[in-house]
Amino acid sequence: MTKLTPHILVVDNNTATLKYIEFTLTGIGYKSTLAKNGLEAIEKAKNQHFDLIISDLYLPLMSGNDLVRQIRKTPEYTYTPFIFLSDNNEEETWIQNLNDGADDFITKPFKQEVFISKIKAHLKRTLLRKEIIDASRKNNLNFDKGNIVYCTPQDNIFKLSQVYIKTPVKLVHADEDLFSYLKNENVWRIIIDDNAVWAISILDKISKTTEQLIPIDVLISDSKDTDKIDYLLSNHIDSFLYKQLDNRLITHQINSSVQQELNLKNKYFNALNTAAKQSPVRFENQYDENISDFNIQVIHQAYNKLAGGDFYETFNVDNRKKIIVVGDVMGKKWDAWFFVPAYIAYVRSTINFYLSREEFDFIKSPGKFLEIINKSIFKDLKLSEVFTTLSIITVCSQTSKVSIASAGALQPVFYNAKENKTTQLNIVGTLLGVIPDAHYLSLIQDFNIGDKLLLYTDGYIEAVNDRTGNMIGNEDFLKSINRVLNRDEVELSEIESKLIHELNISKFDDDRTLFLVQKN
Repeated sequence: MTKLTPHILVVDNNTATLKYIEFTLTGIGYKSTLAKNGLEAIEKAKNQHFDLIISDLYLPLMSGNDLVRQIRKTPEYTYTPFIFLSDNNEEETWIQNLNDGADDFITKPFKQEVFISKIKAHLKRTLLRKEIIDASRKNNLNFDKGNIVYCTPQDNIFKLSQVYIKTPVKLVHADEDLFSYLKNENVWRIIIDDNAVWAISILDKISKTTEQLIPIDVLISDSKDTDKIDYLLSNHIDSFLYKQLDNRLITHQINSSVQQELNLKNKYFNALNTAAKQSPVRFENQYDENISDFNIQVIHQAYNKLAGGDFYETFNVDNRKKIIVVGDVMGKKWDAWFFVPAYIAYVRSTINFYLSREEFDFIKSPGKFLEIINKSIFKDLKLSEVFTTLSIITVCSQTSKVSIASAGALQPVFYNAKENKTTQLNIVGTLLGVIPDAHYLSLIQDFNIGDKLLLYTDGYIEAVNDRTGNMIGNEDFLKSINRVLNRDEVELSEIESKLIHELNISKFDDDRTLFLVQKN
């Protein structure tokens, strides 16, 4: 598959800023399109696909907040990273920006190194999200588990014979319907009638939006129209179907192409599944241990057929102190799984080395440990290309303290029993391997009876609610667990059961990990 060059939309009314960002992006091999206001940006986004959007907060004609709200209404830009630029450092402003749909912000003036690292990190995460969603939709490799999308004009006189096509065919007549369907459904192929001008005019956008993961065929009216065929070939068309052929032959071509794709996927799926079963890397599905008056639990579930990137490890310091690491190698399930042993090797060797050195205190400085690990991974040419989240938690029953540091993981949840209040702890950090000198904060939390700390990986929030057809998301996840954490003693199995029941989850399409520490 051809690796596509990231295409970034930059919005700013300051020409000098636009040119500087364009120069920076060109220097790292990225393509950029420039817009001087929000209206111009929206118009450009209609006809082109952008992998990331950078916008100044204060724009003429339309504010940056209005722009991001409009962008988020468009199905194909639901998950596109949106980064604000501004010299406004007020916390309330940034909170409002994030609530309106932005993913991140960079304060002016910015350092070029920080700017580039943030851009790369967001592009990588978005690509991985698309791959995970695509993989989960194609878990059931059968004709009837996916669809063919047929793009036609409203008054199209050429009809596909759907009776003999083994895969259901969905007719779409506008770009909004197409992108909405691609977002929500499992699509095997896209077939475009060459009279569907609306689709032909945005072929480049369609192919880039699908990351070339979905083959695109075009139904040709005139096989001798070389100009049209040359244009289509330049826009990543996979094959042509000719209307002059007998309808039975067209149907056969469609069925055969889908079958070939399914056969290929099944072949590699079975080979990799065999390799995974023979792997020496194993994690217990459930872990439960008491350290004095502290209870530690872990639920770890690999996806039922695929290997994955979630991992955890526990280390005994003494009979009153325990170290736990929880991580997620971000990537498509098999890609992630292949890198897990290397990460575990780094983590194990580093922790065991520093456990024997009295000058290093894991309770006081878990962030320092992440900084050491990060530098090692950044120097590794292979591992630095694969982003990883990692949390390190140290439980000390002697001082009734729990410390935590995080590299790119989801914010942990803390339940304060005395106040009967649940909050997300403000402990975040750069993904491992992005920049060599990343700084990681250490949070030390006093624990009283009934207090609880919960960590979770994205396998839970990226599960699909069967009733709505949408991913669970962080907000609904937190609402559900809030109704469990206030119990005196909690079992992780209770939390997962409540999630599955309340959020209508019939299956998980990714590996997942829950970690809980509570004081009884």
